[in-house]
Amino acid sequence: MILETDKKIIGNKFKEYRKSKQLTQFELAEKVGLNEKQISRIEAGLNYPTYLTFVKLLDVLDVNILDFVQSAPLTNNPLQDEIMHLTKNADNIELKTYIDVLKSLKRNLKNFKGSC
Repeated sequence: MILETDKKIIGNKFKEYRKSKQLTQFELAEKVGLNEKQISRIEAGLNYPTYLTFVKLLDVLDVNILDFVQSAPLTNNPLQDEIMHLTKNADNIELKTYIDVLKSLKRNLKNFKGSC
């Protein structure tokens, strides 16, 4: 099942790539064989592109599927994405340290909130 936030994330990524290629929705639609309204709905996160449309969009926008997936946010929360980005290349020792620090901060925050 595709979540509504997934549709929005995918739509926003296509919009960013389209704009970086300096294409209008109309121009992109012509190149992939859709109408402008369909592109608009995909970019707005209202419609999810079919597999064939997805592949055509990647091709026309000259985007590698791995680049598309890796550049998409992991969540719909920028703060969570930032934490994930900061820890992405960490080794196990660093990850264990991050987890210990976060657990400690969380406990202290609960204690602080409880004392107010």
